[in-house]
Amino acid sequence: GGGGEARDGATGARPSGAAGPAEARTLAEGYARHVKDRIEREAGVPASVGVAPNMSAAKVASDADKPDGLVVVPPGSVAEFLAPLPTADVHGVGPVTEGTLAELGIETAGDLAAADRDRLAAELGERGPELSRRAAGDDDREVTPTGLPKSLSRESALPTTADEPTKRETVSALAADVARRARERGCLYRTIGIKAVEPPFDVNTRARSLPGPVDDPDLVEEVALDLLGEFDETRVRKLGVRVSKLDFAETDQATLGGFEPGDGPGDGSDGAADRPRGSVGRTAGTDGDGGKLTDWVDGEPTADGDATGNEAERRTGDGQASLGDWS
Repeated sequence: GGGGEARDGATGARPSGAAGPAEARTLAEGYARHVKDRIEREAGVPASVGVAPNMSAAKVASDADKPDGLVVVPPGSVAEFLAPLPTADVHGVGPVTEGTLAELGIETAGDLAAADRDRLAAELGERGPELSRRAAGDDDREVTPTGLPKSLSRESALPTTADEPTKRETVSALAADVARRARERGCLYRTIGIKAVEPPFDVNTRARSLPGPVDDPDLVEEVALDLLGEFDETRVRKLGVRVSKLDFAETDQATLGGFEPGDGPGDGSDGAADRPRGSVGRTAGTDGDGGKLTDWVDGEPTADGDATGNEAERRTGDGQASLGDWS
């Protein structure tokens, strides 16, 4: 491609190969081309690659010229690159958030970057200012290998409700999904927890430790519903279920003869236990916004380690999944 600053009229993105001034086409672009070529050579499929100074801008760049593009955003030009794009293109903005921003008169990434961050915080919680910073090209998160996940979780937004059957039905479905994913990924778990988000953004978590690693979908549902009992009369806007302290190396699992629903962390861990065999596989999850099922953290530890027993954590933010922590 040439060295002009041409941009696509619809997306504002530089087309593949037109990546900015020649001096900006550094080793990064060469490596990106190598990756593209290798994917096509070894997998037989095209790949769209984005190169930028931070990972959220690189994600947007990779989407800007699909299915076989290469878009390079040089240092110092991230805000300019993002500004004309719709807010939906900003990493972390889903359909619900996009609608909220539109109600505030915020239609583009440039609008979001320039928006009053106190107002965004009032409307969206801590995510609001963070999304504004990303839209302005400010994202200091580091890209780190995920390795094996430290937790598996699902959450679902719902219309604010105190209806107990609705909450129990939601948690049962989430528990079944989490347990299925744990089995498919080939892991046992030692802790089962829930998250209940009260309006506007009060996040409560509860968790219970087990005597040993297990693969037991019925137990995940049983413990999750038991923990949910504390919130029987509470109005909630989002619910989640999580299993953590994962064990991928374990081929045996402990029975729960010494485990009772009211036991605290570690209770029963010294008791004798039979060790039947478990079976497992592997899969990946999906992402979403609003009423869709979403991953909590998958692959990241909680901010302060796994909760144990029936301890509660009061947190700020809206409970939406983030790349770096269990918000």
